[in-house]
Amino acid sequence: MTTLVVASSQHGSTREIAERIAEVLRVNKGVTTVVEDTKDAPKWLATVDAVVVALPVYGGSLDKAGKAFLDSHRAELADKSLFIAASGGSPGLDPKLEAVLGTYGARDVTYLRGAVTEEKLGFLEKLLIKMAKGQFGDFRNWDAVEAWGKSLAARGAH
Repeated sequence: MTTLVVASSQHGSTREIAERIAEVLRVNKGVTTVVEDTKDAPKWLATVDAVVVALPVYGGSLDKAGKAFLDSHRAELADKSLFIAASGGSPGLDPKLEAVLGTYGARDVTYLRGAVTEEKLGFLEKLLIKMAKGQFGDFRNWDAVEAWGKSLAARGAH
């Protein structure tokens, strides 16, 4: 049995979270995992039992590639144990976005803080963050990421 971890990430922070989740499942729970980006993940859907989708939140919106993956593969994902991890720089997930993610039938939706690394951002992204009085930094809580990853095996990621 295999768990597919789908990583949607523009600057790498969410990809690193996805890789850590896969590693935790592999090392601590003996789960066979594969990590793919949204464009390569569909080829695995027929062969896996569970899917973890890690997608970032940018400017108050879900990442387009991650949301498109969830939307276009809704039927296939309905037959899998699905888990969704959103990540971003804000302290919490907007309730409207949480409601959207709740429509996919996931066994669990969580929010994990990400990294907003100034040197990885473009001019417009930096400007928007500064205008919103946002902060730059690595806000990832690796203990929380690992705890969530460990919890998945007991709930269908195997």
